[in-house]
Amino acid sequence: MATIVASVAEVVILRILAALGVGLATGAAGEAALEAARKRQQEADKAKAAPIARADPVTKAREKCKDCPPDRGALMPVNHSMSDNSREYQARITGFPPGMEWKFAGKDFDGFKSALCLLQEAKAACDQFFGKNGKFRYPFQESIFLKMGEQAETQALIVRSNAPATLTYYFQTPLAYSYMKTQLLVLGITLLYAP
Repeated sequence: MATIVASVAEVVILRILAALGVGLATGAAGEAALEAARKRQQEADKAKAAPIARADPVTKAREKCKDCPPDRGALMPVNHSMSDNSREYQARITGFPPGMEWKFAGKDFDGFKSALCLLQEAKAACDQFFGKNGKFRYPFQESIFLKMGEQAETQALIVRSNAPATLTYYFQTPLAYSYMKTQLLVLGITLLYAP
């Protein structure tokens, strides 16, 4: 196929040059020029057909050299109950199969993105605990957020002692996001409102 394309290209080029009044060298010089053009075309064709990612092993080696301590963790089944919505939200945010979390340094994290050295927590449907006035519906519901804060403190300590790891909390609902924002930022945790 490359030979046909090269031959066609050669004929087209010769016709264009002839139409423009450009004469080509004849005899040995002309043949040498055509042979050089054929070789360049063959080299170009070979380059096009060669794998593009020849540097891939080097790149992968460099990625592996970057020490990300959470890589030493493991994907584990969840040992606590959660609503279907929470399970689906967690799976959507983390990309992990439903019911699986990342265990690292003795603690559970909802997700982990190795390439970013990013640990993740996904919090779904937490606005159900707030009334229309922005306060908790029932006094016991505040303890849910106190436990969330304690979890964040423990996780932040783990992340700080395992640089370059980072931690992001994702909130499905705006009130919970707003309620936890200051505390998480003080702990050095990134948070996102991601419905």
